[in-house]
Formats: sequence, C-alpha cells, structure tokens
Amino acid sequence: MQFNALAAARRHHGMTLIELMVAMAVFIVLGGSLVMFLRVGINTWRVGEIRREAFERSHAILDQVESDIAAIFPDPSHGYGGKVDVLFLSDYDENGRQRLRFVRALGDEMRHQMTQTAGAWTGGLGEYDYKDDAIEFEQGIMRAPGGLQEIGYLMDPRPSSEMIWRGIKSPIGGPTTIFDDNNLYEFNEDGERKPQRARPLASGVLYLEFNFWGQDTDSWSRKEGSGPQTWWDSTRSIMETDASAEGSAGYFDPSSRHEWRDDVFPSRVQVILVLRPARATRLARLSARVAPGDTEIRVDRAEGYPDGAVQFIRIGNEWIRYEKRDSGKFVECERGARATEPVEHAKGTPVIYGTTFSRVIRIPGARTTQWGSR
Repeated sequence: MQFNALAAARRHHGMTLIELMVAMAVFIVLGGSLVMFLRVGINTWRVGEIRREAFERSHAILDQVESDIAAIFPDPSHGYGGKVDVLFLSDYDENGRQRLRFVRALGDEMRHQMTQTAGAWTGGLGEYDYKDDAIEFEQGIMRAPGGLQEIGYLMDPRPSSEMIWRGIKSPIGGPTTIFDDNNLYEFNEDGERKPQRARPLASGVLYLEFNFWGQDTDSWSRKEGSGPQTWWDSTRSIMETDASAEGSAGYFDPSSRHEWRDDVFPSRVQVILVLRPARATRLARLSARVAPGDTEIRVDRAEGYPDGAVQFIRIGNEWIRYEKRDSGKFVECERGARATEPVEHAKGTPVIYGTTFSRVIRIPGARTTQWGSR
C-alpha cells in the first residue's frame, strides 16, 4: 500500500510531454512579444535621439544667425569719405548656393577680450577678421572695431561640401571688406577656393536659404501673390539681376552706389535650414537610372522619407521636389529645385533627405528708401 501511494505521488509531481510542449509554446510567445516590444522601444528611442540631435544642432545654428540679424545696423549714412560702407547683400556663389553679407552693431564689444583693447595703440593695421587675430592682439596692433562688424554667411565653395561658414571683419569697409569676393575667398595649396576671414559654423548642412520681406511682399509663399525676395542689394547698384527672375527686386542704378538716401533694408528675414540625417540613418538608392526629364524616381525603399505636400530629396547635387511617395518610388517630381540643374543619375546613387527648420527674424529699424523707387 505504501509503495503504491508513493508511486502515485511521483506520477502526480511530474509533467507530461504535452504539458511541456504547451509551456514551451507559451514561453516562445511571451519571449517573441517581449523582443518585439523591445525592438519597437529601441526604434522609438533611436528616432527620438535623431530628432533631439537635429533640433539641438538647428537651434545652435539658427540662434547664431538670429543674434547677428537682430543686431543689423541699417544706417547707410554711416560711412567714411562719403562712401557707403553699411551694406546688406544676398547673392549666389558659382554653385548656385546663397550667401548673405551685412553689417551688425557690436553691443558687447567691450566684453570681448580682443576688441576690448583693440585700438589702444595708434597706427595699428590689424583687423578682427579670424586672420592672425591672436598675433595682432599680442602685438597690440589691432584697430578699434568702431562698434560695427561685417558678417557673412556662406557655404563651402566645394560642391560636395556640407559646411556652412561664418565670416567677420572689424572695422567695416576699406580694401579688405568681405563685401568684395576677393577678400571672402582664397586658394589653398591644392588650388581650391576656401573661405577666408571665416570659420566653420556647422557641418551636415544640406541647404541654406534666406528669404526677405520687401515692400511688395505679402506672403512667404511664392505661389501666392507677391512672394519674398532672395536677392537683395541695399544700394541697388552692385548686383544687376533680371527683373523677371524669381526672388529678384529688379531695380538697378550703378550711379547710386554711394547715395545712402535710396538704400533699402528688409523688415524680416526667413531662414530655411536643412540638416543631413544622422549617419546611422539608412538611405534609399536608385533602383533604375534617372534621366534629366523623368518625373518619377524609383528607389529600393522609401520608408522613413518625409511624406505630405511638397517634400524634397537630393540626388548628387540636384534637389528634387516631390508630391507623393510610396514604398518604391517618388512621383510628381519637379526636377532641378532650389536653383539646381536636372541631370542624369546612375542606378545605385544614394537618395538623401534632410530635416527642415525655419525661422523668421525681424530686423529692428528696417529702412525703406527716402527717395522712393526713383
């Protein structure tokens, strides 16, 4: 009796094969669900980190631009020898990328180590312009800034570069002004142009655009009414542009170069910045050759690319605007957007997209001409 009872107890303490299989199935389902949830959580965290990094980078760049533009000095009557040295110029380099140059006030110059003592010695020839500043400061030959500074924003002249530069020069005007292209660039040992009197502000910048609110502007959109200007010449005597060109003011009079009373400055500036996604982001590649006139672009994948009305991608150096996308193509494409040219692209070429940021900056004391349009 005791033996039979013990055997029966052992049989009840064990598990049958079916019970083991059911338990394993439950563990597999729970484990798979846990892995799936972990994968979703990691992807969400990764996307959040990418967005956080992009927002931090964009704010660092736009805050610097806003600090400069908000301190613009819009008084062209401030000059030497009857010359107008206070300028506001927006044009394009040889790669079709926009540049912006202007004069700002230096309200905090007395708190800067170099500009605080600049001009202490008479006869100084040095300038605060990122060129040998430390040596000129130690030798005491840096000229006084005079409360004003020339500022320049430009992209690296190498077409493949994604570097934005910020140039400076104090005091303003003179033969070394950065409003002269010869003082804005120099040639390196390889014979390539590179910015001078400037330092890199940020890398990974796919696109930089400045739009200006002029007297006839009623919308930031160029599809509605009178849109913003992208060219700007405060003197209206330096850059001769086609009046029919998009974003051009059109008026030009070379005789008014040093007549300050007809100089004009915008009231607001819209800055559009497009940053490259994180290096770990997987980019699509062309699944077929693209001809210059193609309006449908086939890729190996399009998941993760911006969706909605009017988005942009870049292939090589060409920007393309598209209306729609699905899993394997971009459709209703406008080729050669953002002042680029439509060209042929080989199969396998990466398709780049970026995160777009925009900020509108108001210029205190914006100035319209006292003489009208003459």
